[in-house]
Amino acid sequence: MRFDDEFLQGPYSVYERYAAMHAEGKVHRICLEDQSPVWVVTGYDEVHAGLRDRRLARPREYANEDFVTTRFPEGEATGTIVTTDPPEHTRLKKMINFAFLPRNIETFRPRVHELVSAQLDALEAAGGGDLVDDYAAILPITIVCDVLGIPEEYRKELKHWADRAFGGDDATNVVVREQLSRFVNEVRKQKTEEPGEDLMSYWIHAKNADGEPELTVFEVMSLALLTLLGGYDTTAGIISRGALALIDHPEQLDRLRREPALFDVALEELLRMHGSVHHGFRRFATEDMEIAGTRIAKGDTVFLHLTASGNDPGRFPDPGALDIDRADKAHMAFGGGPHYCSGAELSRLEASIALRELFLRFPNIKLAADRESLRVRHSAFMPSLEHLPVTV
Repeated sequence: MRFDDEFLQGPYSVYERYAAMHAEGKVHRICLEDQSPVWVVTGYDEVHAGLRDRRLARPREYANEDFVTTRFPEGEATGTIVTTDPPEHTRLKKMINFAFLPRNIETFRPRVHELVSAQLDALEAAGGGDLVDDYAAILPITIVCDVLGIPEEYRKELKHWADRAFGGDDATNVVVREQLSRFVNEVRKQKTEEPGEDLMSYWIHAKNADGEPELTVFEVMSLALLTLLGGYDTTAGIISRGALALIDHPEQLDRLRREPALFDVALEELLRMHGSVHHGFRRFATEDMEIAGTRIAKGDTVFLHLTASGNDPGRFPDPGALDIDRADKAHMAFGGGPHYCSGAELSRLEASIALRELFLRFPNIKLAADRESLRVRHSAFMPSLEHLPVTV
């Protein structure tokens, strides 16, 4: 089986493939576009356990010869927050976690409402627009740049390159890494000299118990790049995928308009079905092991498929049905275990407000294109919608 062009066609083609995979079993041998073989785990229980299994490690030194990618960010050297495990990962993650503590999340709410209102005004004035570029993308890129302290003059071009970070060919990936690194390094230099009240300034100037810098320049750069991409792209995908799903389920949407307090509940069902990160980052077996009766050899690459697990019929009856009353909405859209997404609650806040205000503001919103024309990004990792044209 391959993650091929057919797999990445319309917005629902991936789910048809997941249904076929579930019918075949819990663990699958897949060939990636670069011809390298990997194991893909799709069963809910197996993914849940795998996220916490220390035998499935992130560091690249555990990989065998099947691991050939040099693409950013998975091809980066060990030492980034996505290529390390505890205890090194714990040290890096604590530098992010404090900014997203539950008590701090509410401080973002006024800014989120401000940005959402401005974009809805623009959509209304234009009679519609692209819910990806004109709405879903604007909110999270602005919020994550606010958090990091990215100056306004960098944001437009940063978004341009961040939009190309996942998907595209190898040559484009190299350019994206170079351009994003160039911008982030310029900001790092500025904040070294003139720190502000932002996360990058904190990382640059934080000291350990010995009075030495807590983070190296490489660590500051990699944390900033991955926070930028993680805070932007995933939330934009949740908003746009969620908007399409609600447009395609008018009976559920009508109920939400009558009972808007249920949007938070509905978001969990949308995350179960349509989490924007699909197969997650690679892990490598540190020893010979078995998953659901399938032998995984030491060094093999394993993808724990977050979105497929949320569509496992063994856990969720009729998983393809959007049901905000579903009793069991447990999902792993934000990962699990030590690599659970630090910004999960902020992402939830942004997505819930964005979807609620969009559909309450525009009771007559309609898709302005044939569903067959909708396309997703060429990325099995994060196949977000490329465009979502609507009229309001």
